[in-house]
Amino acid sequence: MSNSSFSPTSPVFLQNTLTRARDELVPREAGKVSLYVCGVTPYDALHIGHARAFMAYDALRRVLEARGLQVQHIQNVTDVEDKIIARAHEQGREPLEFARHFSDEALEDTRALNILEAHQYPRVSEYMTPIVDMVRGLEERGFAYAKGGDVYFDVSKDDDYGRLSGQKIEDLEAGARVETGEIKDDPLDFALWKSAKPGEPFWESPYGNGRPGWHIECSAMSLDILGPGFDIHGGARELVFPHHENEVAQSESFLGEKNFAKIWWHCGELRVEGRKMSKSLNNFLTVRDALKLADKNVWRLLFLMTHPRSPLDYSHKKLEETQSAWNRLSNALGEIESNIESANIEYSMSPGNAQNAPQNASQNERVQNFLDKFNGALSDDLNTPEAIAAVFDAVNEWNRAHDAELAQSARAALEMLGFTFEAQTVGDALTPQLLEVLINVRNAARERRDWKTSDSIRDQLKVLGIVLEDAP
Repeated sequence: MSNSSFSPTSPVFLQNTLTRARDELVPREAGKVSLYVCGVTPYDALHIGHARAFMAYDALRRVLEARGLQVQHIQNVTDVEDKIIARAHEQGREPLEFARHFSDEALEDTRALNILEAHQYPRVSEYMTPIVDMVRGLEERGFAYAKGGDVYFDVSKDDDYGRLSGQKIEDLEAGARVETGEIKDDPLDFALWKSAKPGEPFWESPYGNGRPGWHIECSAMSLDILGPGFDIHGGARELVFPHHENEVAQSESFLGEKNFAKIWWHCGELRVEGRKMSKSLNNFLTVRDALKLADKNVWRLLFLMTHPRSPLDYSHKKLEETQSAWNRLSNALGEIESNIESANIEYSMSPGNAQNAPQNASQNERVQNFLDKFNGALSDDLNTPEAIAAVFDAVNEWNRAHDAELAQSARAALEMLGFTFEAQTVGDALTPQLLEVLINVRNAARERRDWKTSDSIRDQLKVLGIVLEDAP
């Protein structure tokens, strides 16, 4: 195997939002990677925008684990938040119970997508002590001030404010404003603790009853669980400012050093036909409705065929095209044993019997070329589109040369990325024979110059991912 095969010695480079460079991932603890991902604010059903983001970090984790690294994956649940409180009151429900319902539902949805569960899902409501301790620490260090039961972070005390997002203080000041009810000294300052309002959930603190501001929760929870200098902080690109910018400011001010998270790796936004997904625009697609349109493998392929850091513009046409692409992969790799047998190749797929694979030089070279392209793409900022393109190239080569080892490698590569190949039904097992019947019908139509029937069969098969090419 080449250096690009999956192994702990194969380096991974990620585009770091903080440094604006492609940085090598060098875990602070050998063999272990600490990963914190901003999770759901559970006030509604999980939608495909959430799914796309969580799929990105699922793929990253799978790649790192395939290289022999142990990943500690933390994903928070923001169960104390203005939208949750407002929506719960509209429905006459208790906010924390309301949030629990949707966070449990979200976990079910991610399982249905074959997204690996995080090792821990810390909830804001269960981390009040670390949150209050961090607020007090910031006040004691002179980075925060209390006013009327609220506590605010003083942005003017952080000389590096804006370094994550690249925004300048003077530009931010021009557009800053004070929200209704806020009594902060400067429009750029942000709330660390909010005094309790009638009907809201609250917790005791040295500043009176209240609840945390939005940004402090992730700093407190990530530092409490992972400690300073953890390896990767993830989240959607729209969180870079103000959420993640404020996390950096308050965390490094609290720590007294620039040692919060080493790599900030953000995933791109999902839009629907060029517009932001919104119920008011009638383009809001929940995960549960999405899985009625296509199965989990099709959605995984759709998400990963666009670079995880790039915006993804979803359309029903794109979903149909992805369905055809998945059919092609599934038909080629879903029943490898049957396909190999039909190609008159003896090959054992039993675990531990890889030595039975054909070992001639040309086949080994094909496999090695595939592994080099596939693993090289994933090492370079998790370039999943390029990695999947390598799989399609391998499938084309398999169809031409019937290289059993190559077929196994291509399937294993997809399984590593979280794709599944379900056991086929009796009807599926008959697919090759039925396909042969259709081809014979089409050939007969061509012989009698019935081009309409011939073209119709060819076009319908193409939609299913089966391409017929006519040659002399």
